[in-house]
Amino acid sequence: MRIAVVGGMGAVAQQLVVQAMEAGHFVSWMVKPTDQLPDPCLETDYTQVLCIVRSSWDDTVKYDELVSECDAVIVALDFNHTRPEQFVPVQRVVQKSMARHNVQRIILVTTHGSAESSRQLDWELWAKLNVNQVFYMALGTMAPCWSIISQYTAQEQVVKSAESLKYTILRPAAVTDGPTTGTYLASPSHIFGGYISAADVADCALKALDHDMDVSQAFSIAYSSRVA
Repeated sequence: MRIAVVGGMGAVAQQLVVQAMEAGHFVSWMVKPTDQLPDPCLETDYTQVLCIVRSSWDDTVKYDELVSECDAVIVALDFNHTRPEQFVPVQRVVQKSMARHNVQRIILVTTHGSAESSRQLDWELWAKLNVNQVFYMALGTMAPCWSIISQYTAQEQVVKSAESLKYTILRPAAVTDGPTTGTYLASPSHIFGGYISAADVADCALKALDHDMDVSQAFSIAYSSRVA
């Protein structure tokens, strides 16, 4: 399978690239022109399994290059690496490129608390999101009425409103470092709190590509058995 990954140097995006290549997929990975890769050899020694597309978020020509000939797209925007007010514009550009190249399958990674999952937020994740919100506002890059949660929610709505897409939405709890365990819970019901490694979020996203039964659904994912 040929997979396009949109998420730059975010933790989940990096894990997606590594795991997809290890599983035998060809990966097109979009990063910023100024991003430093974790291994410089990725741009020169892995061309048979990896195409790195360097682009600003609004370069439609580069998005066409990214999506062309792909079977699926995974979007995993990390607010530590992408300004939240860019989530929706990026999603729209991605979907326009998908439409031009007749790509229908998409996995969207957002967060606990987006859309109807607002009751999932525990104190730790709520505080993390709001501390980052204050940071963005202090830099003057976000309007006070915009929140990180609202941007993820709006991004989900862009996906849901596209009738031609076969989408799956994943809403991870607080994302941490750690290995792939496969011991997480992925449920269409609300999982309160918890955490999950970026590696396991990537594992879940790649598994979701293989299951048509997951189409047009949203799943909460975490190391937790407390389901609301």
